[in-house]
Amino acid sequence: MKKTLIFFTITLLSLFTLLKAQESRLQVDTLYYKTDTMQYSFVRYTPENAQYHFQRQKPDSNDNKLLMSVVAAFTSKRPEHIVGTSVSKGNKRVYPTDAETAYCLIIGDDVNIESLENNKAFAIERAVRQKGDYFQQMHLVENGEAKQCEIFKNRATFRRALVKNEAETSIIETLERMTIEEFIKGLIELGYQQAIYLDMGSWSEGWYKDDDNNVIRIGSNWKSSHLQTNWLVIRKK
Repeated sequence: MKKTLIFFTITLLSLFTLLKAQESRLQVDTLYYKTDTMQYSFVRYTPENAQYHFQRQKPDSNDNKLLMSVVAAFTSKRPEHIVGTSVSKGNKRVYPTDAETAYCLIIGDDVNIESLENNKAFAIERAVRQKGDYFQQMHLVENGEAKQCEIFKNRATFRRALVKNEAETSIIETLERMTIEEFIKGLIELGYQQAIYLDMGSWSEGWYKDDDNNVIRIGSNWKSSHLQTNWLVIRKK
C-alpha cells in the first residue's frame, strides 16, 4: 500500500511538471545595452509553448487565447492600407512598395526573417499554400551583421523589433529613445542574428498579459491607434 501511494504521488508530480512545461505563457524580462556614455534598457517578450501570427483584424484583449499584440507592418497614408505584400492565414493582399527590405514568414512554429532579395516570391507562395502568414518590413540585422536602414535618418525615438537567435524568437522594445543605428548595434550586442522592425511612432500601442492574466498596455504614443491596419500577435497553442 505504501509503495503504491509513493508511486501514485510521483506520478502526480510528474504529470504536474509536464503540464506546467506545456503551459502557454509569455516570459518578460529586461536586458541592458551599455555604450561609452549610455545604458539602454530593452524589454524582451518571449513566448513559451505559443505561436506568432500576423492578422488584419484588431485583436481582442479579452480573448483568452491571446498573450500579446503589437503592430507589425507599416500603414500607408489615407486611404490606409498595409504597406507591402502581406499574407494572413493564406489570404494574400498586394500593395507594391519599394521601401521595405525584409520579410517575415510564419508557418506554424517556424518564424523566418529574410532579406527581400532572397526567395520573396517563394515565401509568399508558401504562406498562401500552407495557410501561413507573411509581412514586409525593414531589415535591421542579418546573420549577426547590421543592415543599412536609412528611412529613419538620425531621429531618436522608441524602437521595437522581432528578433531571432538560435535559442528564441522574441519581441524587443526600448524604454529609452534611440536612433535606429544605436538600436541595431544594441540588438547585435545582445546576440541576435536576425531582426526585422515593427512599426512604432504614433502606432506604438500594444499590450501583453502577465502571469495573472492582467492586460498590460505598452507603447508611448497611441495617436494613430485607430488607424492601425495589422498586428503581430502571440497566441496560445
